[in-house]
Amino acid sequence: MSGAALSALLGAGLIAASHLVTLLVARATAGAAGPVAAPVLALSYVLKVFVLGWVLLTVPAPSWLAPGWLAGGVLVALTGSLVLAARSSARRTRTALEPVLRARREAGHDQDPGPAGAPGHDDRRHEHHERG
Repeated sequence: MSGAALSALLGAGLIAASHLVTLLVARATAGAAGPVAAPVLALSYVLKVFVLGWVLLTVPAPSWLAPGWLAGGVLVALTGSLVLAARSSARRTRTALEPVLRARREAGHDQDPGPAGAPGHDDRRHEHHERG
C-alpha cells in the first residue's frame, strides 16, 4: 500500500478513534446521577488533546507519512462524521417532536376556524402560509 493511502487511512483512523472515545465516555456517563456527563466529556477532550500533542512531539514521523494525505484523510473523515451526526440528530428530533406535531394537527382538525375575518379566526396562520 502506498504512503499516501496509509497516510489518509491514518488520518481517518485518528478521527474515528477520537469519536469512539467520545461515544464511549458519553455512553458511560449517560445514566449517571447529576451533571456528570459534561465535565467528564470535557476532561476526555483535554486528555485527547494532550495525548495527541505528546504523540506529535515525541514520536518521529515515519518516512512513508505524507502530511497532505494525512490532512485529507482527517478532513474527509471529519466531514463524514459531521454529516452522519447531523442526519442522526435530525432523525431523533423528528422522532421526539412527532407526538407534539401530531397533537397540534389533531387539535387543528378538531377546530373549525370559520371564515376569514370572523370572530375567533386567526389570520396570522394564513399569512404565514402565504409568505412561504
